[in-house]
Amino acid sequence: MDILFNPLAVFWIFIVLSLFFYAVKRKKTAKRAAIIGITVLFIFSISPLPTYLIRRLEQQHKPLKNINTNNKLPILVLGGGHIYDTTLIPSQQISTGALSRLTEGVRLYKECNKTQLTLSGYSKYSAKPTHAKIMAETAISLGVKAKDTVMLSKPSITWEEAIAFKKRFGNGKKLILVTSAYHMPRAIETFKRVGLSPIPAPTDYQVKHDTDKLLYNWKPSAEKISYTTKALHEYAGIVYYKWFKKE
Repeated sequence: MDILFNPLAVFWIFIVLSLFFYAVKRKKTAKRAAIIGITVLFIFSISPLPTYLIRRLEQQHKPLKNINTNNKLPILVLGGGHIYDTTLIPSQQISTGALSRLTEGVRLYKECNKTQLTLSGYSKYSAKPTHAKIMAETAISLGVKAKDTVMLSKPSITWEEAIAFKKRFGNGKKLILVTSAYHMPRAIETFKRVGLSPIPAPTDYQVKHDTDKLLYNWKPSAEKISYTTKALHEYAGIVYYKWFKKE
């Protein structure tokens, strides 16, 4: 289903349909399909809409700056994906988003008097290390003590991460939740719904506003396609979790 959130993929779907309809002599339908494809690509790669969609998610929670260092709340870093490439060290295997999440988790860990740092993420293949393990190895290389790391190696989606954390640490648990800013609204709502008390620590901001430049513009860019894909995935996830996910 994620392919339907990618404007470039949708564009090519309609272009292929257009060529098909043209080949079977349905020229009006072919023309309509081509127009739809071009319109979708225009709206989501040129217009300011993609920037607005993702920024609306990212601005719901501010970066976590002031922390009670004596509280020593546990920190949970949500998974963000990796590629298991044995020619690379762990920090180079995890995705850019996951690395951003992890570095924020490590920063908070050091500010909170080296509290507990929980890393989450599964592996598609049983013979390969889980995402949580790769993240933990990276965290240790960045100065986190091995005894302070906890791995949740089974969850594959945010809902499962919330359930796994609750089962491990108990209901009503207060924690610092680290994830990408655009993903934070869904993550916070999910953790609250299962009975936890998360404090948001967003990171991995996609839209960074340089005050010397226009935030909303009509310049075509691949970034806008990425914004759209991420934002639509989150909005769809929010609706899905609200209506179909029960503890």
